Amino acid sequence: MKKYNLLLGAAFVTLMFLSSYVGAQEMSNKSVNSSDLAEYIKWFPATKQVEMRDAWLKEHKMGEWQFSGSITAKDKTVVSPQAGANYGYSWFNISNEPLVITMPTYDRYYSVSIFDMNHFMEVSVMPNKPVVVRLPHQKSPIKDAYEIVLQTYQGLAFTRQVIVNNEQEVMRLAKNIKLSGGGGNFPFVLPSFSDAVKEAGFKKIDTYVKQGHDSSKFFVSPYEGGGDLDRAAGALAGQLGTQARYAQYGSIVFDQNKEHLSGKASYEITVPKEGLMKNDKGYWTVTIYSSTDRYLIPNKKNIYYVSSYDAKPNPDGTYTIRINNEGLGENAIPTNGVNFYGLFRIYEPANNIKFPAIKKVSTKK
Repeated sequence: MKKYNLLLGAAFVTLMFLSSYVGAQEMSNKSVNSSDLAEYIKWFPATKQVEMRDAWLKEHKMGEWQFSGSITAKDKTVVSPQAGANYGYSWFNISNEPLVITMPTYDRYYSVSIFDMNHFMEVSVMPNKPVVVRLPHQKSPIKDAYEIVLQTYQGLAFTRQVIVNNEQEVMRLAKNIKLSGGGGNFPFVLPSFSDAVKEAGFKKIDTYVKQGHDSSKFFVSPYEGGGDLDRAAGALAGQLGTQARYAQYGSIVFDQNKEHLSGKASYEITVPKEGLMKNDKGYWTVTIYSSTDRYLIPNKKNIYYVSSYDAKPNPDGTYTIRINNEGLGENAIPTNGVNFYGLFRIYEPANNIKFPAIKKVSTKK
């Protein structure tokens, strides 16, 4: 798998905490035309998509699948990855004809996300019929299908399959995710910008991310009215992040005392019995990462996350997730003594979610 970084899982909240302000670096004082700046921000998501596509194409071909398999601490392909899921990537070109994606039946969570070159997206959760990706002037080759209409010739098909102690089954099913059609070769052309415009534009986008704006506007379809600066923020801090109605992400950065999380301390998160998901298709998962490099933390138990699929409930139906040095207790994740942060992901989220808080607790001998 090609070693390029994607901030999967919309980890922009983490980026806000972990990154240093670009303003602390030496920036150019050259003034730039406001219209040029606006145009750069408009095209910034496309720039990031092209960068990702070109890196991927160094080892793969258009219309070919690449699957991640179960991600462990040995993997350095993505930062803040979601452990416990198999990701699939396939860049395509539909200038010739529509693309048809068929998914095998799976009784646990899976989804198909289609991104265009401007980082707009459409998502289908556990589709029970083919997904057709086409241009406005093209007709679907299938009558009964989920149709996604793009405004760019090129795009990315991105699949997510949850793994629950069944990686072999998931990888076998992944081989049956089929693409047919597409096969075009029309290019996607980016405009060029001066270094001064790029510098000023990046600074504005980076600052916007760190100001904590409403992240639900970062990841949208062309029909939802997201602003250019919002989309640019999403592409910078959470490329391939999912729309809020399909997935929501809670950052786990501070304890109840507003202190950063320490690998030498013990913590607990109490997850409610119900109320997080809007239907039985969804699930929740908690994953922790090193605060230093944002990767999974190596540990002898090879445990990096806990999810609603495998967590053991308390007698009252709630769940207690424990995070401590050695991973002691039920539903425990080891820190191996490494300072950390976490992400609480909820797929098929209910409305007005309140993410469970993390609390520092006494270390049990």
